[in-house]
Amino acid sequence: MVAAALPDTSRALQRRMWHAAAWLVGSNVTSQALRLLSSLVLTRLLLPESFGLMAAVQTLYFGLVMFSDLGVWQSVVTHPQGEQPKFLGTAFSVQCVRGLLLAAIVALIALGLKLSALYAPFRADTVYADARLPAMVLVFALSAVLQGLESMHIATAQRALQTRLLTRLELLTQLAGMLVTIGCAGWTHSVWSLLLGTVTATLARTVLSHTLFDGPAYKPCWDRASLRDIVGFGKWIFLSSIIGFAAANGEKLIMGGTLAAQYFGVFSIASLLLAAIVGLVGNLNAHLVFPSLSEALRNGDAEAHKVYTRVQQLADAILGSISGLTLVLGGWVVQVLYDTRYAEAGWMLQLLALGLVAMRYQVLEQMMFARNRPGWVTLSNTLRALALVVLVPLAYAWGGVQGAVLAVVASQFAGWPVALVFKVRHGLMSWKSEAVWPLALLVSSGLGWLIHQLLSAFLR
Repeated sequence: MVAAALPDTSRALQRRMWHAAAWLVGSNVTSQALRLLSSLVLTRLLLPESFGLMAAVQTLYFGLVMFSDLGVWQSVVTHPQGEQPKFLGTAFSVQCVRGLLLAAIVALIALGLKLSALYAPFRADTVYADARLPAMVLVFALSAVLQGLESMHIATAQRALQTRLLTRLELLTQLAGMLVTIGCAGWTHSVWSLLLGTVTATLARTVLSHTLFDGPAYKPCWDRASLRDIVGFGKWIFLSSIIGFAAANGEKLIMGGTLAAQYFGVFSIASLLLAAIVGLVGNLNAHLVFPSLSEALRNGDAEAHKVYTRVQQLADAILGSISGLTLVLGGWVVQVLYDTRYAEAGWMLQLLALGLVAMRYQVLEQMMFARNRPGWVTLSNTLRALALVVLVPLAYAWGGVQGAVLAVVASQFAGWPVALVFKVRHGLMSWKSEAVWPLALLVSSGLGWLIHQLLSAFLR
């Protein structure tokens, strides 16, 4: 009976995955279009250094969020009792306490930055020496409290692959923040408009998380068994998140204290353009791949292997193709979209595009989490973080900004040996599948070169 039921289960899961994927891709295309529109407007209203300053604030805050990550929503998605009121109430309590503690830490860091200005430890032309930075960081304490109050309905919706509702939540949140940001920027031409828009989006997300989803509110409670499971799972998430932050955002912390504020702002714009792809991959992994692999594993290893292989091949084809096209055409993208103040973002975008290929194993990392093996992710992130910390300063001293950007790209591949060992140990290795991404990269680069030749002939 079980063997006969598996094919039907597999087909049902695949249908749900494709339906969820369609919503996620559609929502991300809309989201990135809104983000690009906002960027085009704001770069004409604000100075380049404004984006560098905001990038520094967001990176510092995001670092604190990652340093306090206990994997609450991942626990809800994967735990067998993840839909039980006691488990959800305990998860909500943990999240609220985390938000309050995070707000207190943000306030202390803002005070520390204010006091450090008396001793001038940073170069005068960098964002860390900007007198507005401490106050801007302090405002993010409010975001920490608001995030802690988000409803557990978001996690249960991710568990159930309710992508339509999650899509509506994300788009409404983004739209609220964008309208406030553009409105304030047009009125004040101040960097504070970026901060106000971010807080508005956080508030909108929290309110909508309690009003947009059906079902009863999950009241805070403390269930010992649930708390033990959440903390037990979260200790690996906590460690992985700390190292993961260094691996993914360490270059911003380093460059923020090295590059002049204006130049760092240009680098932030290049990163923002690439974030359109990174955000899509991240959302697909979080809202589709991870819950799908978790459900597939509940149906057996064979089912999980099948789902993983198909998703990995699709990710390889997409990432390889986008990387190849952006590597060749990134300069044209910046030239068409932005004015000459941001021209340097073109070559930065082209180099950073190579790092998209390194993201292919984020799919495998979701399998590691789904199999309750987060230690493997921690090890992979550790290698990437170490490579980043070591290579970026050395490369900057050797080759300036170009050397530093190349080091950022190279460090993203440092975790590949860990991924390969995991695949071999768990029977996930297929050399046929491994050939997908280089083929996609080669074909798309050739196509990009042809487009580049045509554009050069007719537009220059």
